[in-house]
Amino acid sequence: MPFCPNCRTEYVGDAKQCSDCGAELTDWLPAGTAVSDFQAAQAAELCQVEDQLQADLIEVQLRAAGIPCARRPRKLALFVPSARLADAQRVLAGQPPATAAESLGLSELHRIRLVCESCEKVTPVDLLTESVPSVCSCGHYFDLTAVRPVLDRYTGLMRTLADADFEIELELPAPEE
Repeated sequence: MPFCPNCRTEYVGDAKQCSDCGAELTDWLPAGTAVSDFQAAQAAELCQVEDQLQADLIEVQLRAAGIPCARRPRKLALFVPSARLADAQRVLAGQPPATAAESLGLSELHRIRLVCESCEKVTPVDLLTESVPSVCSCGHYFDLTAVRPVLDRYTGLMRTLADADFEIELELPAPEE
């Protein structure tokens, strides 16, 4: 089946050009592409979504969990390898996959957590879409003076990585036995 080398969308039939980005379709994806496992694995439908944004958000979650996925045109649905369907369903439910990923995409490291010293409340922050708050909901002031320049540089780096047309992956250490 043909694939779009940019969008990683899988096409059925005689399509020659991607309907989303206009790229010429190929019979396979380059090595290292998140869905290259589909050539050797049977795909299972994970879910159907209502719009492109929802598909993008789910795809990011799956990639962060190390689960390859593909889209099929004319039906907004995401497909994952049959062997990873249970893990993908756990990710959609907000749970970690049962099988740990061997690597982590650096573009996925844009979420941080601030822990308040007073009330111990955890405040999650997505650096791609939110600014880091200066005050906890309990009124405690986060003294970010020393770390603000580092957070600003880190935020810029995460935005650059998230917008890149490639993924840099961090190899996770093997669990000790």
